[in-house]
Amino acid sequence: MHRVYEGKTKDVFIMEDGNIMLQFKDAVTGAEGKIDSGANAVIGDMAGKGGASLRLTLYFFELLQEAGVPTHLIGMGPVKNSLIVRAARSYGLEVICREKAWGSFVRRYAKHVAQGKPLPSLVEFTLKDDERGDPLITKEALIALDIVGVEVAAYMEKTARKITNLIKTDLAGKKLELIDIKYEFGEVDGQPMLIDEISGDSMRVVKDGRVLLQDELAEAILG
Repeated sequence: MHRVYEGKTKDVFIMEDGNIMLQFKDAVTGAEGKIDSGANAVIGDMAGKGGASLRLTLYFFELLQEAGVPTHLIGMGPVKNSLIVRAARSYGLEVICREKAWGSFVRRYAKHVAQGKPLPSLVEFTLKDDERGDPLITKEALIALDIVGVEVAAYMEKTARKITNLIKTDLAGKKLELIDIKYEFGEVDGQPMLIDEISGDSMRVVKDGRVLLQDELAEAILG
């Protein structure tokens, strides 16, 4: 096993059998000293955050698999805070599904929208490109630039909405409100599917009018 990628919030290792191990870190991202799962800079560590990310990813991936949504999850990894997943070819995109206007969406469209405006399952695509601030890209541009084909673009958009509805419903049963969530899709054995993680690093969730931190979210969902 050797590390092939060192990320902001997790490291990626390739196993001898060709599968991948994801190891979650306690690192948190943010800006101006404030924790923000949508930011690109690491601002410090939060004790227990890596374990929270692991447990939430397991919880949500198993929820989705029970609902018939394919993911690349295999199971728990051999070291602390790790998962084993099937190797996938990433499309290099983030697929964001928004239920309410928040964060970068409000900053981008401040003349036209106030924070909290309902945006029922609005899907956006961004390129995973930290140097350029993960720029937005339209579905048509994805296809025109041969980043993905028509069928894959449609699959990601449709599946992101389906996943969001499943997660939103699950959270509502716990008196939690989903604000927005981001996904990564990739290709495994020629099939597009959800990859990477779903955790506090992937979503904003509100309880009693306040966005929960990653460890608070895990506690609220898993106890």
